[in-house]
Amino acid sequence: MTSLVDRRHFLQRAGLAGLGLGIGPAFLAACGGSSGTTQSSAKPYSLSSLWVPYDQLDNAGQQLMSEWTKTSGIKVSYATVPWADWDRRIRAIPSQPDSPDVMIVDGPALEGYAANGILAPLDKFFPASDLADFLPGTTPAAHWKGKFYGPATNESSQAIVYNKAILDRYGVTPPTALDQAWTWSHLRDVMLEIQKGERKRRGDNQFWGLFLGQGNFIGGGTYTGLDLIRSAGAKGSATYKAISDDGLKVSGYADTSEAMTAYQFLQDLYQADQLSPQSKSPDFFYNNQIAFWLTNPDVAVGGIKEKSPSMKWGATPHPYFVTPIVQTDSYHLGVSATSKHIEYAGQLVAYMMSKEGAKLMAQDQDALPARKSALTAMTQYDSQPLKVFADTVDQWAVPRPITPGWSEYDTIYSQMLTDISTGAKIQSTVSKAVEQIDTQLARYSSLVQ
Repeated sequence: MTSLVDRRHFLQRAGLAGLGLGIGPAFLAACGGSSGTTQSSAKPYSLSSLWVPYDQLDNAGQQLMSEWTKTSGIKVSYATVPWADWDRRIRAIPSQPDSPDVMIVDGPALEGYAANGILAPLDKFFPASDLADFLPGTTPAAHWKGKFYGPATNESSQAIVYNKAILDRYGVTPPTALDQAWTWSHLRDVMLEIQKGERKRRGDNQFWGLFLGQGNFIGGGTYTGLDLIRSAGAKGSATYKAISDDGLKVSGYADTSEAMTAYQFLQDLYQADQLSPQSKSPDFFYNNQIAFWLTNPDVAVGGIKEKSPSMKWGATPHPYFVTPIVQTDSYHLGVSATSKHIEYAGQLVAYMMSKEGAKLMAQDQDALPARKSALTAMTQYDSQPLKVFADTVDQWAVPRPITPGWSEYDTIYSQMLTDISTGAKIQSTVSKAVEQIDTQLARYSSLVQ
């Protein structure tokens, strides 16, 4: 069976999102959307659902759908799409004769799907009073022009997980309170000391201070690596925002002087200081070859439980340069705009993401629930090490850059971070990527008007 972390490698945003580069907004708009759909008010015999092959998510979803069937009398079929086809499959829905009624979508990509008429708005099923119960990091990207298009199935968070036995050897006790979080410079000094000591003690150089991200990209990709870059700016600054307010421009945001300094620091982690392995495998951490790992709770908890259950570990807040910032959000449930049964599909989604549904979804994934009420009921987040992740979502959470061109942005930016981390010239690499991203995002200008 494929491990939890291996499965997570497949779902990472940029690797999948790049499939959308060849499918532009003009094509998607031409495919139609809800305007050409004939909806039926009659109660259907069944609904269809489309998922990704991620057991912890799918098992909870199937359980909730089965329970809903008992109360509604409507069966729900279950199918998955390979990770590599996920984004492409959803983008093609308007042109397909048989679209799923309910589907799993990636949070950052949701606005683009909504803008192109792929998803139906769900405000009727999630009024403002109900949305107030969702953690704030999950809802911004789910809105498009004032309408809500789908609730998160769980909430993400990021922090530094560490190997307690290794840190104890050097008398290092990281903070747990957010107001005492280390800066990146301080963490670098700590890592250099531990790495030097461990390599000498072990007699080889197969030990590193930090693994950055979940293993999908060297450099952490937009999900993790961009946190480091955005934290170099004051809150509300261009560097902190990373993209223009209309989601159509990164020049002047991704290439500021603060961002360039942060890119250099990122490159030094891999090159000058060699604190991070140039590898996509987080197994180094499970094998006691890494002191610190910047990741999210479901990957850390599930992976440690599966691969290194005897490890003693802790968590410390995400480091920063100027302003603490942690990008969050995760999977969402959406309803196809071409579904003939939007009313019943919306009812199903609302049932699945009730307080109890949100709790079940999160528990099965070892993740934070999407709802505040469910988080209150999950007492494991009241104490360390998981409390760090909950506190982070409460105080530091922001969505990843919101843009209808997320797929294109994510692909190019993540590759840029990888190139920088593997030694490319920073100025020319950033300039080229910024120009490419701006060109791709400009294609969506007609949708933003």
